[in-house]
Amino acid sequence: MRPKTITADQLAALLKPGMRVFVQGSVGQPIALLRAIAEAEPRVEGIHFVSPLTPGLNGFDIGGDGQGNRLTTFFNYPALGASWTAGRVDFVPSHYSRISDWLKATGPIDIALIQLAPPDAAGLCSTGLSADFMPDLLPHCDCVVAQINPAMPDLPGAPKIALDALDYSIFIEEDLPVQPVPKGDAISDAIAGHVASIVNDGDTIQFGVGRVPQLAVAGLHGKADLGLHSGLITPVVRPLIESGVLLGKRKNVDTGLHVTGAVSGDADFYEWIAQRSDFAIRPVSYTHAHATLSSIRNLVAINSAIAVDLFGQANAEMAGSRQISGSGGLVDFVRGATSAPGGRSIICLPATSRDGTRSNIVSRLNSVVTICRTDIDIVITEYGVARLRLLPLDARAEALIAIAAPAFRQSLAEQWQRSATG
Repeated sequence: MRPKTITADQLAALLKPGMRVFVQGSVGQPIALLRAIAEAEPRVEGIHFVSPLTPGLNGFDIGGDGQGNRLTTFFNYPALGASWTAGRVDFVPSHYSRISDWLKATGPIDIALIQLAPPDAAGLCSTGLSADFMPDLLPHCDCVVAQINPAMPDLPGAPKIALDALDYSIFIEEDLPVQPVPKGDAISDAIAGHVASIVNDGDTIQFGVGRVPQLAVAGLHGKADLGLHSGLITPVVRPLIESGVLLGKRKNVDTGLHVTGAVSGDADFYEWIAQRSDFAIRPVSYTHAHATLSSIRNLVAINSAIAVDLFGQANAEMAGSRQISGSGGLVDFVRGATSAPGGRSIICLPATSRDGTRSNIVSRLNSVVTICRTDIDIVITEYGVARLRLLPLDARAEALIAIAAPAFRQSLAEQWQRSATG
């Protein structure tokens, strides 16, 4: 049975107080549907929205007055600041690989709001540039409402959702969310050079979408026959693919395919992806699964952190007392890469704050631990490489002090000595 076609103005009438509504995130966020809910009169109230938002790509206005609506998400970042300050956002610390299980375990999903490409001749709608949680969650949703958007490309390597699996469809053409490519500087260039010394020809790379990992990947232009398996990719991969650096021919899993859960970039990048048959868009249950990652030979995970302490613990989500991100897929890829045959996990970060007054290599974290010391592998700053995986405590502290900014090395050594003798 084909879904009922409605307009955006009719969407709010489907939402009732007490409902739990899943909203697709990343580039698949149905912005037009969220706008219709936020602008509805009478105002929508009493809804519990749940969404795996992507920092820098997704905003979220939960609408309504007072405390009527709430949002549960797995990242917190400045775009959510107003709702967070108003006490209307619940942040759940979670590895990305476990979000789907969390969603299924914490109650029914009354309505899912998603975005799809228009149906093909067989009545199948591509998830386009973002599979993420959608294929796994839809069977557990009581009602599915899809924004059918011609701007979402019908990728040959993306999952398909049958039109008759939807309850309601709303045809709205709208530009997809975009995210700019970061600009490099002397520090990021130095970090990229050190990262390149760790990556070998034939490796498969994963990278986080923070500024430093993206720029590190952009610096791999001298390599050959690299593969790609990531949770989210950005335009930094395009020159590597077009120049033949990223081919995936040596991958033992998904040979010849560039695998990702979602794509982020600009309209030109989206159009370029849409013309290629060598991209495989896969759900989180595949891209982040330990069984998948640990089976990929020579998988190199390139990610970032805010601070690393001399024990080898890393904080990647809090600035002081402020939650500015989330763990996301970071730990999934750190553990997957270090479990893979020949795999490596790289955490890269500038040695200091932007103004140079604070060291990002610290004696001990005073915030949350995102990566525990038993999972840490390689840490890189502009001053060098610290290979920590096999080192005892004193040796790893020494290795980290050696890649701290020179102005802080003496004080770090003294603090470590005091902690060792006190």
